[in-house]
Amino acid sequence: MFGSIGFPELVLVFVVVLLVFGPKKLPEFAKLLGKVVREFRSTVDQAKSAIQDEVYKEGMADHMKDISRDVREALNITGDIGRQVQDVLDVGGAIRREVKDALDIYGDAEQKSAGGAEKKNEDEKD
Repeated sequence: MFGSIGFPELVLVFVVVLLVFGPKKLPEFAKLLGKVVREFRSTVDQAKSAIQDEVYKEGMADHMKDISRDVREALNITGDIGRQVQDVLDVGGAIRREVKDALDIYGDAEQKSAGGAEKKNEDEKD
């Protein structure tokens, strides 16, 4: 019932209490003992609840860290996707620049040949 305390030990404790407090004080002592036990249990329950709350908060903190990590990873993924889209758009711009450069090269060649023809005409006039 009380761990290693058996029935003979309980009878001995009861007899000692009866001798120390007497039969008139025994009900008051029992009331006082009951209040002390209730207060002790209440305190233990409060401490247990506080510990469970802290454990729960710690668990929630771990979950929040996990969620925060997942959000950062998701933002990194969207950033990577944005960079890839930017690269794809830049490919179109790069193609336009290459075409423009190619046209400029041919345009410069035509201008040089046209400029060279004008020089020939001027040289022929002299």
